Amino acid sequence: MFIDDSSPDGTARRIQDLVEKDPGVQLLKRKTKEGLGQAYREAFRKVHELGRWDRVFMMDADLSHQPVHLKAIDRALDNHAFVVGSRYLRGVSVLNWSIIRLNLSYSANRYIRLLTRMPFSDCTSGFRGFHSDLIPLLLSSDIKSSGYAFLVETLYDVWKCGTDIAEVHIVFVERKSGDSKVSMKVFIESLFTPLRLRIKSLFGRHSGQ
Repeated sequence: MFIDDSSPDGTARRIQDLVEKDPGVQLLKRKTKEGLGQAYREAFRKVHELGRWDRVFMMDADLSHQPVHLKAIDRALDNHAFVVGSRYLRGVSVLNWSIIRLNLSYSANRYIRLLTRMPFSDCTSGFRGFHSDLIPLLLSSDIKSSGYAFLVETLYDVWKCGTDIAEVHIVFVERKSGDSKVSMKVFIESLFTPLRLRIKSLFGRHSGQ
């Protein structure tokens, strides 16, 4: 299932061509761009409504998340409910990033772990797999993030509910074309979300408890 938020580069048209040739391919077209979080939540609802799959995998479609790692994530799901493809499980496994971007990503994960107490090496990875029976939890959780912080908040909520979570090693390869669409709003949200989650854990009951 490809999710397209009215991309101007013709993505939806290319995927629609695939849909017509292969019934296993689906396209979820969204009229407005409301952020990564809303796109994923709509996809989760669609997958839950169809009820055809036991396992769900999340990944970027620009091949920075390499399909070769799907097998390792799938194998890990034999013994765990939720699996994160980690860029930092064995040192640093990122190709073609500048040293500045790499330091920002690595430091962001240390910052997130410090505030949230999550034990995972890569809290911001979007390459994930989980059993479909977790979808109701993901949809019912009081997740407020709409940008990339959605990935952090989702992982936090699943972890706080006692879900069995594992990490597997992946190699992340920077996309060959296209630009990152991280806005200042998304950056600020990513900065304050771990702090908000920490405050929630100290002064309020968690939504899954």
